[in-house]
Amino acid sequence: MWIRTFGMSVTAVLLAAATACSPQSDTATTSNPAGEQETIVPVVIETAAGDIEVALYPDRAPLSAARFLAHVDAGVYEGASFYRVTRESDGSSIDVVQGGLLSQAMRDGREAYDEGYSSTTAVAHETTHLTGIPNERGTLAFARLEPGTADTEIFFNVRDNPELDTGFTEGGRDGFGYATFGRVMEGMQVLDEIQQMPSDAPTSMELVRGQILELPVLIRRIYRKGS
Repeated sequence: MWIRTFGMSVTAVLLAAATACSPQSDTATTSNPAGEQETIVPVVIETAAGDIEVALYPDRAPLSAARFLAHVDAGVYEGASFYRVTRESDGSSIDVVQGGLLSQAMRDGREAYDEGYSSTTAVAHETTHLTGIPNERGTLAFARLEPGTADTEIFFNVRDNPELDTGFTEGGRDGFGYATFGRVMEGMQVLDEIQQMPSDAPTSMELVRGQILELPVLIRRIYRKGS
């Protein structure tokens, strides 16, 4: 399984990525809602459907941003894909586009998907209460199983999804929410288009039936803008 061989290399890369979040040639500053200056790290996601430019927030979500940048710098997402979409119009309570390395695992079933999450490389959970970044349209977050299991799988909120924020417990949600750490700056239309693609690919996971893209959208690479 890929996660077994990948897990050791990302640990070494992560330490470098944590320091790489400090201001440098590929960072910028902006004002947060309180009016304070903060660092942002712009990255570009090149996909077969178009490019998406995202601002990461290492000041607000240092653990999540560092983990994602470690994967970016290691080239982990080259050849990954966006493979799952949810739509309120199809009866889902949320609208998201999910991607990462586990497209085939989601088709193979829950056991294979669970194996894609490694406790040895997972990042500690950062709540939306701590970061101040709600799961609203355009925000980037880590997908997870239990809190503290996030690693490579990510999703974009295609509309405001307050039920994914920390503190929401209705509908059986655990209340921890999903860790947000970035926001789309350009290319939101690409995600809108992906979300409307046919999503009836076969899967043995009943929970996501009707949500798996028939043709996953290739992620060619993700890189720091300006690098």
